[in-house]
Amino acid sequence: MLETWFEVQSNEYWLLSALAFGMLLLVLWIIAAIYYRQRGYAVGAAINDSARGNVVFDRPPQPRGFFAHVEPAPDPFWRLSIAYHTTPNPVEWLARWLVGRQARLVIQGQIKDRPRAELFWVRGKIPHRALSRTGNPTLWVQRRLDFLAYEYATRGVNTGAIVHAFIDLQSRFGPLLDKVTIQADSNPELEIVVRTANLDLQEIPALITTIRAVGRAALYK
Repeated sequence: MLETWFEVQSNEYWLLSALAFGMLLLVLWIIAAIYYRQRGYAVGAAINDSARGNVVFDRPPQPRGFFAHVEPAPDPFWRLSIAYHTTPNPVEWLARWLVGRQARLVIQGQIKDRPRAELFWVRGKIPHRALSRTGNPTLWVQRRLDFLAYEYATRGVNTGAIVHAFIDLQSRFGPLLDKVTIQADSNPELEIVVRTANLDLQEIPALITTIRAVGRAALYK
């Protein structure tokens, strides 16, 4: 009889614990959903104030982010798209933290003219495109940022301007960057991925200005 009572109490304890844990996850999800939706509108407003155009939402800010483009696109782009990727689900946080997939901005630019200088960099990876057989490895030059110990690759007759713009971007936003690529045979030609967890919204105008400088440097003769 006593054993049955302890068994019932134990079952009730685990049931209440599971219920409490589920309620905690639900509360965290609601708080995160509200935060990311408001953060999305704030990010969109900051881009709107800095891109010399209007941010048009293709998918308005939601708990999982937004998709938008700038109209008209700032020079040197004919289209500038922004995707804000987030996750309000607490169960996903640990998995995303383990693989380094934090909330991030993916900025893609389609340049008015074909880039004359190209650059490829991905955090923590050797620039495989420069080493692959399909990427014409003889045309790519592998380089290294000594102050950050990063490897990247460039291609083009005159890459001085794009290297300078890339170094400037890394100097300002290096800890937040995951990817910087400018490739003439890609569509879109420019893609920059920025982690937003520690991104001050007041830095977004400088980020957009620097990205435009990278785009212009790709056209330098």
